[in-house]
Amino acid sequence: MKVRRLAAAVAVAASALVVVGSARAAAWKQVTATGGGNIDQVALLRTPDGTLHVAWHERSGSNTEDLMHTAITASGQVLGATPIQTGWAELQNAALVPGPGGLRVFFGGIRSTDPNETNQELNTAVSADGGATWTLQEGSVVPGGAEAYGSPASATTLPDGTPLEAWAGTLGTWVHAGLSADAPNADYQAPLGNYGYDPGIASDARGRTVMAWYSNATGHLGLFAQDVAADGTPVGAATNMPGTSNMNVGMLGRTPIVARPGGGIYVAYATGYPAINQVRLWPVDAGRTALIARTAKFGNTTATLAAAPDGRLWVAWKDDIGGKPHVFVRRSNKAASAFGAAVDAGQPAGASSAYRLDASATATALDVLGLFAIGTAPGAETFRTRVLPGLTLTASPRRLPRARTTRVVFTVLDAGDPVPGAKVKVGGVTVTTNAKGRATAFLKGGLRALRAAATSNGYVGAALRLTVRT
Repeated sequence: MKVRRLAAAVAVAASALVVVGSARAAAWKQVTATGGGNIDQVALLRTPDGTLHVAWHERSGSNTEDLMHTAITASGQVLGATPIQTGWAELQNAALVPGPGGLRVFFGGIRSTDPNETNQELNTAVSADGGATWTLQEGSVVPGGAEAYGSPASATTLPDGTPLEAWAGTLGTWVHAGLSADAPNADYQAPLGNYGYDPGIASDARGRTVMAWYSNATGHLGLFAQDVAADGTPVGAATNMPGTSNMNVGMLGRTPIVARPGGGIYVAYATGYPAINQVRLWPVDAGRTALIARTAKFGNTTATLAAAPDGRLWVAWKDDIGGKPHVFVRRSNKAASAFGAAVDAGQPAGASSAYRLDASATATALDVLGLFAIGTAPGAETFRTRVLPGLTLTASPRRLPRARTTRVVFTVLDAGDPVPGAKVKVGGVTVTTNAKGRATAFLKGGLRALRAAATSNGYVGAALRLTVRT
């Protein structure tokens, strides 16, 4: 019941979308190699030193693919790529989780066409030096027969270090526990019917694990979530995300799911029918969702989310404006019960389409990685930018009587919380907000409207117009 009330509060807070700021195209930096596919998707993992690790794959020859690693420093510098594995016959989108002494990657793929090849399902490699070198585990980590070799992977790690891997194919939507092919795969799609797609999986600090995925089975359309036992087997029954049971097509890409520090497992998903034109947040224990944004009426959007260390949630999505893809971001308060203003993070220079979004939160900002097509060039590449949360600025009153001085109270908020020390500039004066996020200015109405702008360190500023009435 507590989570249900929380979802309702988020819905109210999200009902009036305010957009602030705009990131410059130059702020987006290319991460993956030129000429990738439009179904590619990176894997992300942030380590305690603040480094964001990225795993991605590229075609290296007419019949070979490489799995690569790129590190992005805490300050945002994109370092050079290092190989995880090279010269494989086939590779799929990977997943990154903490590993022994550092990093672990899971990936579907076939190393070679040798009939005696041992690595030809779901594979894993580890790095103890920050991604500089990697050691491949010989042999698949899952039993055969579930098409892991041809499926993008998702993975999570339990508090005791046990990994859980998830993937989907025409034969089912699967979870496997551990690193041994002797342990069975568990099919979560079987009770629903064919077919399941694009699972995401997440675990919280107490060891609860939930998988979320899209189903287009007859009578079981939409996004589903289900608890996962420590051995990978299903717990209870799958739950349908409210408002998705009419979706004949799901959002493309790995289903975004996170465990929030402070409690709760959340999914962000682009929903709607016949057009996918709403972004909604679903606490998986709640019977309702929160509307985060509405997008282009006839467009198909994509979304992702990330959890910050202090319990805040970030939601990012794509919308098409003026024929160009724009990425937008909103951050919640620490209780994840209200969201702040949307920040327009723009797009890389020349971007013509956006296909996938992924994100990782720091204590103060969000790193967004998006897969974009640039101009008319073939292929697609992943770019990265860092986005700050947006301020919300209000004024009371908003209309000034002409030729009279009026006391105007400005309020500066961050997802409903007051922002003390913010500067509000208006009519040639600057005032500073108090502990309640309020600042007072005495303004005289003239012949034209006045523009008020709020700024504060660590935020994208906000502005509004004060009109003049006769």
